Amino acid sequence: MGFSDVLAVVGEEIVLLKWRVLVVACFLTFGSYYIYDFPGSIGTGPNGTIARRFKDNHKDFTQEMNQALYSVYSWPNTVLAIFGGLLIDKYLGLRRAMLLFTGLVFLGSALFYVGVLAVNYPLMLFARVVFGLGGESLSVAQSAFVARWFKGGRGMALAFGITISFSRVGSSFNFLFSPKIADHDGINTAVFCGMVACIISLLSCFVLILCDVHAVKTGYIKPEAHENEEEAMKLSDIFKLHTKFWFICVICVFCYTSIFPFIGIAKNFFERKYDLSGTTASNYISIYQFTSAGASPVIGAVVDGIGRNTLWLIAASTCFILVHFVFLIATIPAPAMMSAMGVFYSFLVSGLWPSVPWVVPENMVGFAYGVMTALQNTGLAIFPLITGAVLDGYVDSSDAPTPTPAPAHHVNASANFMALLGNQSANSDSSSSGALPELEGYKMTEIIFMASAGVSLLASIALLIIDKRGDGVLTAPASQRHHHVAAEKDPLLNAEEA
Repeated sequence: MGFSDVLAVVGEEIVLLKWRVLVVACFLTFGSYYIYDFPGSIGTGPNGTIARRFKDNHKDFTQEMNQALYSVYSWPNTVLAIFGGLLIDKYLGLRRAMLLFTGLVFLGSALFYVGVLAVNYPLMLFARVVFGLGGESLSVAQSAFVARWFKGGRGMALAFGITISFSRVGSSFNFLFSPKIADHDGINTAVFCGMVACIISLLSCFVLILCDVHAVKTGYIKPEAHENEEEAMKLSDIFKLHTKFWFICVICVFCYTSIFPFIGIAKNFFERKYDLSGTTASNYISIYQFTSAGASPVIGAVVDGIGRNTLWLIAASTCFILVHFVFLIATIPAPAMMSAMGVFYSFLVSGLWPSVPWVVPENMVGFAYGVMTALQNTGLAIFPLITGAVLDGYVDSSDAPTPTPAPAHHVNASANFMALLGNQSANSDSSSSGALPELEGYKMTEIIFMASAGVSLLASIALLIIDKRGDGVLTAPASQRHHHVAAEKDPLLNAEEA
């Protein structure tokens, strides 16, 4: 295909309704990603953080308590994201489910604001649970929405790359602006801005619903499967999910647990490793988000043109092993490392999420994304607790600005989780407030992240082998895949070939 042919294809595509709708769909999860990384951007540190507000009010806030804000978001979604998928495919339908999930995200952001305002850690935990009930299911709905509008035509990998990475722009804005707002106007104002971001997502949801209704009425897209009893998902269909789908889930869990938990501790890690201020460290983290947002449309377009999703997954897993290895043994500047992570993340999202509609029936896409997200959240619930416990073991009490006698007990990963709710005494142990873990602690977490990416690499290789032994749709070049779609739409093509 020559350059003129590429321009012709772009000219044909750019005027289609689906690309204009995609612009709005990008904002659907903007708010949830903005507030998701509050623990990483404004959780701990000496000034302008939640930990400082707790310390000023004579309450304890340890590294593990901060990481627990990630975990309680993820724990409910180890199960509930599956039900979110069922709500989409079988019960509520995509539109009403999207509205429900964006509402829960906004409610969670409002409760978290009240919790910070009242210096109430149990309320903050509850708020993150409510937020989690909507946040991950909303990501499932966004994926199902994109698959609904793009499968069978050009640009599905590009569309997934754009929406997922633009969502990460929300996290970038958080790391870029929240610390500055907290330093200048206070931590309460920084958290309030998260509520505003969630309102933007709620408004985009209303626009998408109107667009979807219009598209169905005009015949641009088909009605939702749950509206047709014959096409609607049956619970017995759950057992028909292909082995390839389960390997995709394994890749999702272990590659993402080598990324997101790292982002959650990266600010403090950079403060230690590179001797940076908290604001500068947050700015460097945002480079990863912006790089992935810029690279994903390009990588997505390449994946659409080339195909061979399994090879992109192998490349992504390998690259994340190398990134954490370099963080472990070298001192390459943080901006270069975060830029590389952003590009490698684009490999992952462009190869991973568009693979699901190729291996599951159309009436189960939402449910499949729900299962995948639930398993992903199992990993994202466990890993922050592990890293938090590891880092708490490397905190030097001499780093604390105003050390006080340690309490009689210390919360660790093996303790009952409810202990976190009661560990808010007037005293502060060596792991709370301004004290940062030693660099050796972060090196231990890098080894954990390397191992996680290693499991993802093994699963990617296994997926390649299984796919090659079957229909080969995930490893096929794009031209053969388009023929596969045509054969699905017209069974006579298969008969003619036979």
